[in-house]
Amino acid sequence: MDTFPVAWGLDIGSSSIKAVKIARKGAEVTVLGYAMEPVAHVPEGENRDEAVDKALASLSLREEFGDTPVIAALSGRSVYTKSVNIPVLNPKNVDKMVELEARQQIPGNFDELEWRYHMSPSADGASNDVAIFAVRREVGQELIQRCKRVGINLVGISVSSLALYNFVRFDQTFPDDETVMILDVGGENTDLVLYQGETLWMRSLPVSGNDVTKAFMKKFRVSFDEAETLKRQTGDSRQADKIIKVIEGSLNELTSEVQRSLGFYKTTNTNAKLENLVISGSTFRLPGLPEYLAERLRYTINILEDLDKIQVASGLERDHFLHDLQSLGVAMGLALQGTGAAKTSVNLMPSSLRLQKILRTKRWAAVACLALIGVASVTSYLIQQGVLTENARLAGQVKEALEQNKKDSKRSTDVLATVPDLATALAAYRHYGAQKGVVYAGFNQVIEAIDGVVRELGPTAEAELARQKLTGAEAKLQAVYLQRIEVPPPPTGADPFQPLAENRVLVVEVAVPVAAKPDAVVVPKLLTALRAMPVPAALAAVHRGKTLFSEVQALNQVQGTIAYNYIDLEHLNDRGDKEAVKKEVRVPVQKVTLQCTLSAGAPVIAVAPTEAKP
Repeated sequence: MDTFPVAWGLDIGSSSIKAVKIARKGAEVTVLGYAMEPVAHVPEGENRDEAVDKALASLSLREEFGDTPVIAALSGRSVYTKSVNIPVLNPKNVDKMVELEARQQIPGNFDELEWRYHMSPSADGASNDVAIFAVRREVGQELIQRCKRVGINLVGISVSSLALYNFVRFDQTFPDDETVMILDVGGENTDLVLYQGETLWMRSLPVSGNDVTKAFMKKFRVSFDEAETLKRQTGDSRQADKIIKVIEGSLNELTSEVQRSLGFYKTTNTNAKLENLVISGSTFRLPGLPEYLAERLRYTINILEDLDKIQVASGLERDHFLHDLQSLGVAMGLALQGTGAAKTSVNLMPSSLRLQKILRTKRWAAVACLALIGVASVTSYLIQQGVLTENARLAGQVKEALEQNKKDSKRSTDVLATVPDLATALAAYRHYGAQKGVVYAGFNQVIEAIDGVVRELGPTAEAELARQKLTGAEAKLQAVYLQRIEVPPPPTGADPFQPLAENRVLVVEVAVPVAAKPDAVVVPKLLTALRAMPVPAALAAVHRGKTLFSEVQALNQVQGTIAYNYIDLEHLNDRGDKEAVKKEVRVPVQKVTLQCTLSAGAPVIAVAPTEAKP
């Protein structure tokens, strides 16, 4: 399929729609944005098309898809997948051989299907494994019309299992001699994919995330939506063992299916080295589930929680994106396919629609073809007349461009003539802006120093244990809290257009939890950090000294407390029942006042106005 510098991957799941936007420049791939939209639950047996349409419309209104190409996925239940083995053939004969196998293996009217295949070398090296994917043409048409109604530029339809394989294969790093296992538990379908080098093997399993939700329904006697909400809210629960007990039946069925499939794989690939299992899907956010799989399957469980090769754009909140990455693997793989970075490029778009899109996106090629046909059918006289007419038109355009260029040059000369006066006026503000910059730099550097100490020391262990015993909460106390920063005004009557003649003093008040050992640890580290703060490069010309503060000292320390309200409306008690917690927590602290001195500025440097040149 065609590739693009920027593409969206669209994963339409049973409970939510996920979209990821990726850009590719050479070997560098960057995530530009992503979105997740919930799909309202529809009772089993009823048509869910309306709920999906509403969610997709809401997503398209919130995100600017525009003309950016979009690759969407069909789940395993919508796609018929069959793996066959064929001998190594002349490349010219492969398509015919695979089509013959597809016609024999795929049930129903073959002419009503859209089908593609992916071929990879088998483990024995003497034959090829071919994965054949087929979908009813009407299923693809429904997805195309659904995207068209909300203005999404759909250019490709792939398969969720292949998309996840594309993402893990491209980004996650594993030893070359190892067979990597991928387990994706979706709402309606579970995919198991194995690859090693160029070999690829996959299978769909009957257990899904909805089976886990139904276990919650039965246990707590709630609706499907309420059970789905409960399942999502248990991601940080400390009662993992109780949750595992609730869904143990579904988990046993899942692990049995995985073990059975891996056992079959090992019988045909006796030298396979199976160690790492990558898990994907929001179901694995349930507490204790990864550990349960590791214990039952005896493999290293890898959670999708970071990127090895793909970058995250600076305008995108990286921590939030990585928190959701567990659910975004399929959408990531689809976007990679759109940019040409994916290993596989199966596209189940109807052939006629793909041709139409090519003609729309490459109209210059269609025009060139028509021009060539015209050249073959017209006389030499008509060609000469056409050339003469075109030359006359181009000559007129050149003349107009010359006149416009003269006008633009005159306007540029007039503007440049005003530059010397403006430069002189702006030079008078130079030191005023610089002195304001020193004060603001001091303010920012204080915050940076405190933040550095907080990140270096981490949470206070003693205070954390005491507070958890009091509230049962899971949040952590940091080593130091900023209470206030006071910046005194300049002296009365000072000239704002000259460097400050006197030092300025910032008064900083912090609160240090007693358990964090203020005198022995926190305050010394804070003083060291403040005293070492360098002068920003932009202020080097107007600030004396190698460090921003010429002097930093602790003035006084007093005992006190700080308080906060702890509220947890979703707290589960020891019986597993919801019991809201609302408490005021008071923490003993030592309040420390620090004094940071900013040196006076350097002498005024005269700036001569430059002479403008037209």
